[in-house]
Amino acid sequence: DARLRVGPAKLFSDGSIGGRTARMRKPYVDQPDNVGLWMQDPDEMKRQVRKAHSAGFQVGIHAIGDAAIDLILDAYEDAQTADPRPDPRHRIEHCSIVDLDTIDRIARLGVIPIPGTSFLYYFRDAYVQNLGMERIRHTYGMRSFADRGVIAAASTDAPVVPPSAMIGIQTMMTRADIAGETVWVDEGVSLDEALRAYTVNGAYASFEETSKGTIAPGMIGDIAVFETNLDAVQRHEIGSVRVDHTIIGGTVIYSR
Repeated sequence: DARLRVGPAKLFSDGSIGGRTARMRKPYVDQPDNVGLWMQDPDEMKRQVRKAHSAGFQVGIHAIGDAAIDLILDAYEDAQTADPRPDPRHRIEHCSIVDLDTIDRIARLGVIPIPGTSFLYYFRDAYVQNLGMERIRHTYGMRSFADRGVIAAASTDAPVVPPSAMIGIQTMMTRADIAGETVWVDEGVSLDEALRAYTVNGAYASFEETSKGTIAPGMIGDIAVFETNLDAVQRHEIGSVRVDHTIIGGTVIYSR
């Protein structure tokens, strides 16, 4: 119905940065034999992607390490070459460790990254400790995605981290963690761009841009009313702004 539907085929390609199990091109710091793991054989992953793609599914795959993202992009490109479909919008859930060449390839293939920007807020230290600062240069790089025409839709990945979209918005803008330590601040975006990642871009990522994501005639009318004007709030305080009302389909379903 209007609130529940079958979404993408979901697969997992690798693990996490914190557990040093995300599949990397190069080893983790101080572990020369550890490049993370595959959740399943890469050829089997490609077979499953091809099967889901040919059945008409959008595909969304958990991929955090750069090697895992390479594999997923290979799988999506192979599937589309073998069985062309208009605008499949396959997704990469998290899409964490990327460089500019990878972002350019994502743009060329029309793939949708779903960055968990709150990860930097809660886990920045683990990312730096396990990979070093240079390798996370474009991690959750909303500025680089936008500059290259990539539509990136933000997520929280609850319950791994709390489900507050406001923390995600704050982190996209400040690139600062819970202690105020920053990481590659030039990847920060404006308030409007951060809000679009959770609204317009989120709707696009789920093929719902004709009914959700904006407030306009003919749209469903899902609205969050904040306690204050977000433009008047300091960037580092956005995460603490509360929601006064939540409206779904034009009906108020929550009031603080």
